Amino acid sequence: MASSPPTAPTSEDLRASRLSVVEFNLDLDQLDDTSHDADAVALSSFTDKWKSAVKSVQDYKRGEAAAIRRVLEETEVVALKRTNEGFNQMNFTLGVLNCFVISYIIGACPEHLWLLYVVESAYLIPRKFYNMWHAKPLNQALYYLDFCWAMNFLAILLLVCLALSETVGLDIAEGTRKTYFMASQGVACGVLLSTNIVLPFVACLFHDVNSMTAFFIHFLPPLVMYTFMWNSEDISAAWPGVFSISSYIGQITYYGGLDSVAWCATALYFLWFIFYISFMLLVGINLPRKYNHNGTDAHPEWDTVFHSTMRQGVAIPIGKFFRGRSRAESLKLMEDNAFDLPDFFIYMGAHMTAALGAIYTVGYGCFSNRYFHLAMLGGSVVLAVIRGATRYTYYSTKMYQRTLRKQFAHILAEEGSTEGYSRLS
Repeated sequence: MASSPPTAPTSEDLRASRLSVVEFNLDLDQLDDTSHDADAVALSSFTDKWKSAVKSVQDYKRGEAAAIRRVLEETEVVALKRTNEGFNQMNFTLGVLNCFVISYIIGACPEHLWLLYVVESAYLIPRKFYNMWHAKPLNQALYYLDFCWAMNFLAILLLVCLALSETVGLDIAEGTRKTYFMASQGVACGVLLSTNIVLPFVACLFHDVNSMTAFFIHFLPPLVMYTFMWNSEDISAAWPGVFSISSYIGQITYYGGLDSVAWCATALYFLWFIFYISFMLLVGINLPRKYNHNGTDAHPEWDTVFHSTMRQGVAIPIGKFFRGRSRAESLKLMEDNAFDLPDFFIYMGAHMTAALGAIYTVGYGCFSNRYFHLAMLGGSVVLAVIRGATRYTYYSTKMYQRTLRKQFAHILAEEGSTEGYSRLS
């Protein structure tokens, strides 16, 4: 049963209290009629304090209710965001089942895995593009110009052309097929497979179309190349009018001049490299900037992979080790997307070094040894699953706590708490 609020003291209560006090401390002769005035003053004082206490309790309850409503609103916003990203039962189910389908295909009929890659890309890539086009606060459609996306588009286009070559009478010379195969081997098993190991966002999040598509474009190409490399006779037999890999795979060398895997993959990389640098120098470098060079608002609409990567923390080591910037200066650049050309060229230099290093090391290991190739694929899956498990753990235990701490950081700071949220911490 709820307790009732305290009642105000009456004059009789006060007089009884004064008599008790007099009995123990005063002479009875001192208790005269003048005490009535004192009683009235005391009663008024007690009444005012009682009303003030009641008002304080009511204000506290109103503030408490407002805080609870704000907490609920913040958690509902986070939940709505996750729902819009596809955090639901259907997507999770389809994501898990897709893993079983790929596992079955690779085990029972690896000669058809390339077809599954083309079919699934017809759904995942447009769905991802839809999400990127509607991303806030900046449109992310230009992410598709990044190397990994560009190589997947090229691979899908060439596979479709090969599949239609017999139907529409498209004549693709064997030399062209061989060159494409060698370039694909170096890029897919070198750059894309290494990316699975290095990039933390490549994770198995079955409910999230964006994350699963990122995993798809980095993992499926080297997996398809595994079947082309080590099941070439089965593929040629199953698709005689489409692939003739078994007729030239024995002639391929990884190193050794223009007609080698390393050279073809390197040439393909630099074709993209020249295109991307040209785009960024002409247009892309200033697209996401919050402010123009003259200090006026730029009202940005488009984002790029370069700016996104820098905002994720890459700007801090680049600023520290190459530009002599403080952490606070780098954080300010990250906030305003105000990266300059030296930042971009350092970023692209690191990108080129990593890509070519992967082609000439990991790519060669996958080309020369089936078990190395298989181990790299297995390691990529394990890492993707671990990253996915880490993300799910965050969603279920820390996400709401972090969101609330961020939203109420100013209140915690006013109270002298050190538990507030800050990017500087």
